[in-house]
Amino acid sequence: MKRKAWAVMLAAYLGGLVIAMNQFKVPPVMQVLIDALHVDMATGGWLMSVFSVAGVVFALPAALLLARLGPKVSGLIALGCTLLGSIMGALAQEVSTMLASRLVEGIGLALIAVVAPAVISMWFEPQERGLPMGIWASWVPVGTFIMFNVANPIQHNFSWQGIWWFGAAITLIAFLVYAAVVDSPKRTEGTVGSQYGTPVSLTQGLASLNTWLLAVAFAGFNFSLVAYSTWVPSFMSQVHGIEPAVASFYASLPSLAVIPSGIFAGWVLDRVRNRKAVLGTALIVAVFVLIWCFNLGNTSVIIPYMIGLGFVVGFIPSSTFTLAPLQQSQAQSYKE
Repeated sequence: MKRKAWAVMLAAYLGGLVIAMNQFKVPPVMQVLIDALHVDMATGGWLMSVFSVAGVVFALPAALLLARLGPKVSGLIALGCTLLGSIMGALAQEVSTMLASRLVEGIGLALIAVVAPAVISMWFEPQERGLPMGIWASWVPVGTFIMFNVANPIQHNFSWQGIWWFGAAITLIAFLVYAAVVDSPKRTEGTVGSQYGTPVSLTQGLASLNTWLLAVAFAGFNFSLVAYSTWVPSFMSQVHGIEPAVASFYASLPSLAVIPSGIFAGWVLDRVRNRKAVLGTALIVAVFVLIWCFNLGNTSVIIPYMIGLGFVVGFIPSSTFTLAPLQQSQAQSYKE
């Protein structure tokens, strides 16, 4: 049973990972795209923003889709949207087509961000979710780190379109793995019967104050960090005169630091009673650290700052994904 649970978790993780890689294929080659598509920096920024906007708009429909179709079909739709969007982007000749492709890819982000944590929660008991959720919380940082470091070599050898074809290829692999591995646990072997046997209604979920607080906190965290990640490679190149490949590597360091940080956070969350305090502390520290993100001044502090930033923010998604499923249980108890 545990082997199957971890296999499902890793397949879901792979799906999230490749979608995150596709999300962050723009920042390392932002200037190349601006020149190739003949757009200004504001429009270039929308190549990232429209992806995130799709994630926000389709988040609630994603939850409804999950409830109706289940985790397997919903996850495959997520990966299918990202695959289609990446192919559209690779073939794009103008910015309108590219923006449309990013919107389609963003639907995949909205779906996988809802589906994967739900799948993990189905296969792990509440007291066991800290570690798998801690690992899952690294999907965006790991995807960012990988793409920030492979995008420039691919672009130099195959142009920017090569990055989009690479994104399509890895998404296809994740699609096949997800189709082969992921399903819902039987009531006799998982937590579906005890934790998800009587799901709360959408109205009850939306009426949960804690759910909204978690959503607002996590949205603020992502707004700040994604905005920073989008422009920091260009900022380092233009302000500090750092080579684009090196700037992308520096920009990927927070993502690298989040990997052990997220796992450590999961370990901590499995051993403390007040998980909300862990999240609250991480958010407060992150606010103070992010204040200095564009005011480092000396290039010698870039590496330690980036690593420190990654370690701090690693606690936020781990805590959020661990706390979120518990809000459904609380809403269910209020119902009863």
